[in-house]
Amino acid sequence: MRSAILMFQAGLVLIGVGLAAYAKGQHGIEAALYGGAVALANTLMLVRRIERVEAAVSVSAQRGMAQLYLSAVLRFVFVLAALAIGLGWFKLAPLPLIGTFVGAQAAYILISMRANGR
Repeated sequence: MRSAILMFQAGLVLIGVGLAAYAKGQHGIEAALYGGAVALANTLMLVRRIERVEAAVSVSAQRGMAQLYLSAVLRFVFVLAALAIGLGWFKLAPLPLIGTFVGAQAAYILISMRANGR
């Protein structure tokens, strides 16, 4: 399931890159690739953390919950810092960067909800 989410997200990132290339040219491609890379890295961090939490829950439920909260905080900080670096330091175009990131993250949420039957 997790690899299917990553594949779907990667496909959406490629679509976002294509749209950005059409609309903004080279600068759009760079920004869309960066935004997509941030979204994919965020998903990979979540997948790795879930594997660690599954191991921790077998020992202690409290430890597993603590790791889940820590993971959420770390991923939030990572995303904020990565987007700030992309926009502030690299001066990437905001619309392709944020648009591709949001599209890939929305795909993750929708696929996860569908898999859980909601």
